[in-house]
Amino acid sequence: MKSTQHKFTATAIGALCLVGVALAAAPAKSSQPKQPADQRAALVLLDAERHLVLEEMRNFLAVLQIITDALPREDMKEVARAARTMGSGAANEIPPITVAKLPEEFKMLAGGVHTSFDLIALDAETLGDPRHTISQVGEMLQKCNACHGIYQIKVGKESRAKK
Repeated sequence: MKSTQHKFTATAIGALCLVGVALAAAPAKSSQPKQPADQRAALVLLDAERHLVLEEMRNFLAVLQIITDALPREDMKEVARAARTMGSGAANEIPPITVAKLPEEFKMLAGGVHTSFDLIALDAETLGDPRHTISQVGEMLQKCNACHGIYQIKVGKESRAKK
């Protein structure tokens, strides 16, 4: 009798486990409303233009990675060198015809990031204070987050920025 009870108990536990796994794997039904479509302003660019803008953003991230790697070592020369590569001089790498298609606010935010890199480079050389630099990086990332919160980039045959 005990053997039958053990088999029944084991079967019941196994069935409950299978139901639990099935429920966990099923799509969640939520009382939450569906997320609306992306409401950010669309920058509609040609594919090559989109690539250039996204490449610049990736370059921002690459330099930020170098800076954050150098800061704990207090290698302020490396911080300055890396920051300078994305300073105001790098802003000229996007062709003027593409820049002309971008909204003023986008250009202001992007220009502010380039200027932030210039200031980080200058202050790293003159002040040599990693804590000051990390504070500057935080301020710059606010510009990045603002821009990514406002804009999305889409590819179109017609190259223009939508508001």
